[in-house]
Amino acid sequence: MTILRTLLAYLAAVAGTYVLATTFYTQQVISKQAEIGAVYTADQQLDTYVQNFTGLTMYGFIIAIALLLGFLVAFGVKRILKPLAPIAYPVAGAAAMLVTLVLVEQQLGGGAGIIGGARDAFGLSLQCLAGFIGGGLFAMLRPR
Repeated sequence: MTILRTLLAYLAAVAGTYVLATTFYTQQVISKQAEIGAVYTADQQLDTYVQNFTGLTMYGFIIAIALLLGFLVAFGVKRILKPLAPIAYPVAGAAAMLVTLVLVEQQLGGGAGIIGGARDAFGLSLQCLAGFIGGGLFAMLRPR
């Protein structure tokens, strides 16, 4: 039962992180477009959210791998640094997103930022926030 609860907590963390990451991504892109004069109707914005949510599935798989690795590291670190145990998984989620975006940019990017919603510090921070919240979900839902 412990393994099943851990798996469900992990899947909830991945889902929560993916939903937030794609939402933040889409909002960042729309706001940058608005800065240069593009106008989106409410229907166009909703369609953009839906298209990004369904179209960024590879990003979701990358997030799943990153969180798995981050949570495994956090599992070990929180046993050594006991005072940090309550925030180990949220910090691991944020760090996993940061490392993922840096690695993706280094491998695929060309200087402009391959992940459109994380091209500036604010967008990158929002992606890390998505990972932090996903890690928090994992910490709350995992078996003790």
